[in-house]
Amino acid sequence: MSRHVGSPPIAAQIRDVAEVINTPFRFVQDALRFPKSERRCERRLQESLERRPNVLMVYSAPKTASTSVAAAIEACNAFTVIKVHHVQPEFFWPGVGTRLSTAHGGMRHKAIEQRTTRRFLERHAGDIRVVSLVRDPIAFNISNFTYFGRAYWLRTHWRSARWMPEEELARRFFATFTHDASSVWWQREYAPTMGFDPLAEPFDTELGWKQRVSGRFNTLILRTDMGDQAKTAALRAWLPGIDIPDIGRVNLNENQSPPELAQRLHSVVARHPEYVRRMLDLPAVRHFWSAVQRADMAGMAERTGAANNVQPQ
Repeated sequence: MSRHVGSPPIAAQIRDVAEVINTPFRFVQDALRFPKSERRCERRLQESLERRPNVLMVYSAPKTASTSVAAAIEACNAFTVIKVHHVQPEFFWPGVGTRLSTAHGGMRHKAIEQRTTRRFLERHAGDIRVVSLVRDPIAFNISNFTYFGRAYWLRTHWRSARWMPEEELARRFFATFTHDASSVWWQREYAPTMGFDPLAEPFDTELGWKQRVSGRFNTLILRTDMGDQAKTAALRAWLPGIDIPDIGRVNLNENQSPPELAQRLHSVVARHPEYVRRMLDLPAVRHFWSAVQRADMAGMAERTGAANNVQPQ
């Protein structure tokens, strides 16, 4: 039996059809808007550098809880903070009508700060602190699929997505999303930018974070499943003498997408143990989590799916 909440309202269906018609206009709109937005972003970066010459880059794949870390660092007012997901061109998404996946299974993304940050890195000769976060791949995939659904995978079904039968929602998730992206990011995006492959170096899975200096980059890698108190302590150890406030959660996923979409996908994933096993066997997951921790993650995926396995009202 299809698990759904009934038929979508006529207005939602009409707006989804209109989105298909609007696609070429949106492509032109983005082409006109982005250069202006990028110039404004670069101007603001230069103004910030004049006031705060020390640079800290929050450089993390999308939906890795990096916003909460960035907010805590910005609150201390000691750095020019650059928040960016990609600076490698292979991950730059031109816009609607183009592929969302890279040749290596990465997830392409479009954001104003990408090219601006790449140009900054090319001309800036000083030291840069860089913090990056690594997230459970199942939570990463579901969060990205739902949060960016409006722009990417569910763009022409967004208004009616919450009424979509669960089987259809699952089909779209498994067939269209770039499921290896959380791992690919470290080797295809992070490694060439930072000058070292973090998956080729030891990582203390019990500690959950690691600091390393690579040329001009002073880097910190944090696992997002660490508690906020532990993440705060890691930041303070990495930035001695800086008054880092306690980290708290911000940028909740349900502010962008109907929360039942993620709930239903967690339920779907729990019924596909082969998918869970494949995700937990990705290179980055095997590196940043121990075998015992990965077994706990598999159990968590099953429990989360069971908790969300209820008939929508």
